[in-house]
Amino acid sequence: MPAHKKKTTTSTSPQATSTVSSAEPLKPENFHQYLRAEIRHATRLVMEEIMREELSGFLEAKWGECTPVRKGYRNGFYTRDLMTTSGPIEDLNVPRDREGHFYTQAFEQYRRYEPQVAEGLTQMFVAGTSTHKVGEVAQKLMGVAPSASAVSRLNQTLTQQCGSVARTSIANPLARRVPGWHPF
Repeated sequence: MPAHKKKTTTSTSPQATSTVSSAEPLKPENFHQYLRAEIRHATRLVMEEIMREELSGFLEAKWGECTPVRKGYRNGFYTRDLMTTSGPIEDLNVPRDREGHFYTQAFEQYRRYEPQVAEGLTQMFVAGTSTHKVGEVAQKLMGVAPSASAVSRLNQTLTQQCGSVARTSIANPLARRVPGWHPF
């Protein structure tokens, strides 16, 4: 008696491969997990391709191309994790140049969170949500909870911005009342 063969999705990566039987549809909770995995996989592919194109533009030469205007050489990749709204993308390949002057615009240097994710976590904290509760909510929404120190680091920028606004308002009462007014 022949065994049922498992069908895979169009993607061949181990992360995005699914064992879907043609007779049984996915349960709603499994479907959403599958969908999020596929979105993360597609996001990874697009981001890596964009970063490679970005490096080609920076160097003014495509991979393997010899041109008189070339500004440097590729130096492989480094990996980093990135927290996105659809969950974590682990081991994202980020291209680099030999001199170390290339920085991608796909995400900020030294940041591990998409700006939307960082802003959402910061807004929860500002609304009075505890650091622990912020982690629990992030775990439910994205599948990974940031550490308490990561939430604190995200909020450090907010604290600095609030401090500068407070100093400006206290030192210069006109700064609150007259838009664009700055002391010389």
